[in-house]
Amino acid sequence: MEARILYFTVHSASNLRDVRKIGEMKVYAKVTVAEKSEYTEVDRVNKTNPVWNKTFSFNVPELNIIQGQGKISIKIELFCRRSLSHDKYVGEVNLSLDSQCAKSCNITCVVDRKGTNYKNSDFGNLMYSSSDLTDKFINSNSSHKINAVEVGATLLSTVATVGATALAI
Repeated sequence: MEARILYFTVHSASNLRDVRKIGEMKVYAKVTVAEKSEYTEVDRVNKTNPVWNKTFSFNVPELNIIQGQGKISIKIELFCRRSLSHDKYVGEVNLSLDSQCAKSCNITCVVDRKGTNYKNSDFGNLMYSSSDLTDKFINSNSSHKINAVEVGATLLSTVATVGATALAI
């Protein structure tokens, strides 16, 4: 299966709304591209202004790019780490990058908190950057992987059969 690599960096977030009633914010980001998720480390120091500067590489199947009409969907979810309960959702950013010009400088966008009863859905800002997609390559992790041992065994079996038939003639 043909794919391309997208390098995507989550730099930081700023002015996040504090979603905790007790304790301090310890925020991490979950980045999802082509149904694969990667996580930043938890920033335990900067509270509502976390800094990660974490670059991820995602294999984006060419089929996803075609189905997205040249767009690559990226979802960045922010969570607050909690020790005694499940992590608390802070907000998210949904991006649609054009695969022809995925390269960008540092971009800042608004963090949204969907599905909440808050009057204002602005929950802070997120800074990210991405690089150009790489050239197409054959993804060896594909379900269409060719097993070289099986091919070799089949080839040897065919050669042996043809050889035996030739000797019999």
